[in-house]
Amino acid sequence: MSKLLKWAVVAALLIALIIKLSLWLSVRSIMNDAIVRLAPIMDISYGGITSSFDGRVGLEKLKVQVPRAGDSVTIEHAELRFKGLGDLLRFKESLAEGSFPKQLALSLKGIALQVHGPFMRQLYDQPAPRSLFTAMSEVACGKVRHIGTDELLEMGYRTFETDAELSYRFVPGANQLVLDLSADTRDTGVLKLALSLANMSDKPGDLIVNPPRVTHILFEMNDNQYQRKVQALCAGRLRQSAEVYLQTAIDQFDRVMRSQRIALEPALLQAYGRYLKDPQSLRVEFAPSESMSWQGLEFYQAKDVVAMLHPQVMVNREVVQSVGFEWFDPNQAKTYGATEMITSEQQPKEAPRASAQYEFVKVTDLPQYAGKRLQFITYDGAYYQGILRKVQNGKAFISVQMGTGSAETFLRLEKINKVRVML
Repeated sequence: MSKLLKWAVVAALLIALIIKLSLWLSVRSIMNDAIVRLAPIMDISYGGITSSFDGRVGLEKLKVQVPRAGDSVTIEHAELRFKGLGDLLRFKESLAEGSFPKQLALSLKGIALQVHGPFMRQLYDQPAPRSLFTAMSEVACGKVRHIGTDELLEMGYRTFETDAELSYRFVPGANQLVLDLSADTRDTGVLKLALSLANMSDKPGDLIVNPPRVTHILFEMNDNQYQRKVQALCAGRLRQSAEVYLQTAIDQFDRVMRSQRIALEPALLQAYGRYLKDPQSLRVEFAPSESMSWQGLEFYQAKDVVAMLHPQVMVNREVVQSVGFEWFDPNQAKTYGATEMITSEQQPKEAPRASAQYEFVKVTDLPQYAGKRLQFITYDGAYYQGILRKVQNGKAFISVQMGTGSAETFLRLEKINKVRVML
């Protein structure tokens, strides 16, 4: 009996070792194939492979470099998490059959992007066209209405470090798909998005013929430190107190919404003001009715749209009781009184983004840029911006803006990592 038990244990360990080795070889084969296929456009490297018997497999120290862009993304640990070991082992066969696992999660720990790099400039310095989705990102901040990489550097950001997870769960009997996205960015905030779809086919090819129906949408933002920094920066640029700028930010948000034909109720604007004053938590939910169509909502009365969307808003964990809006015509001509003066008003145009005016230069070429405005990034992450006066004795002497005046300082050349010059 003892020998039988011993051999059973040995057999179990041997099977576990074979499964572990099979997973390792499978992941290595997939990654090596991906590295070869993507070699013309990017260089991919990783430090190791991890796996678990509960249906997890991942890569450590993943690095993706794009030579043409001159930038890279690093991920401390990337992991695929399945419902169980069986789904993991059948993953490749499921893809070959044109179907997906019923449950899957992608976890990315330690995503790192340099704020001054090309990827971040592409994301932040080329804002999306104005829409309802960009209303909260537009700011009243001097000559700019979108936060770019220069503003991020000025707010103290050097590297965006994020832990993110994207997951989905398919319920076959109900034909329901639940998508979840969460992202926790250091010194920025915690974002959560959730989407539920009904009438969802388990075969991607059927989605075109019979598209699914959205049954639930959730947007949630917690501990928004980024919003606090934006308000402090823009209030300083406009030379306004925190209380005065709060109203400026509310007015800016209202203007953008009205430009998209949406005039929010005063109660909603007041709730948004409470959030800007103390951005702890903002939660917005929609539960569209089964008969609602996303096309042609502008032809319904505003109260009917609200009834079909079933919106719920919570600010700092307090429910906003009155959620509504009215349609607004931004092109409607104003009616003037007999004694009013009619003037021509024109919205100030946003200044061109700084990314189009700067380029990287070599530290060894600094002497030829004397008198130019430069941006310096040191190896320890410090950021300086000012006019280069001279380069002497291994030091770069610059004039930096300090409040309403300026001050002279210097940087040792060996401590300078990157330099950008205004063209």
